[in-house]
Amino acid sequence: MTRIIHVVDFADGYHVPNEIDVASLTTCEVVPDGQYVRLHFEDAFGFPRTLRLTSSCVQQLVMTLPQLLSRALQAQRADASVRAVFPLGEWRLEAAAESNDFILTMRTPDGFEVAFSLSAATLAGIASAVEEPGSTTGQAWYPGFLLPDWR
Repeated sequence: MTRIIHVVDFADGYHVPNEIDVASLTTCEVVPDGQYVRLHFEDAFGFPRTLRLTSSCVQQLVMTLPQLLSRALQAQRADASVRAVFPLGEWRLEAAAESNDFILTMRTPDGFEVAFSLSAATLAGIASAVEEPGSTTGQAWYPGFLLPDWR
């Protein structure tokens, strides 16, 4: 069997045989045991392709892609203040099981969802930032910051 490898020569001189130019993501799925996900897409030549990723690799991508998207937007617009921002559709705050932390889940109207673990100190810092105009950033941990017991 003959295997054809598409080699793309770019105008800027790059010759990259190991890159796949993805035209569009078509579907995605989680395998039954949850160990892998499959991302089905169409390449620049119109061929269907599948990328199989471990769940830990997907977690790494999820943690990396938002910053990469912001960096791409900054480069496209030549403006370091640009970043990817998504509209918030709904949010939920709940106590974490077997922990003193809270879980803040945020979801966009189109279904993108992310959850964060927050300590009581971080939650208090966010509340303080909302109450004090001009206070716009904070840290996830405030050394020496004492809070009343909220439970």
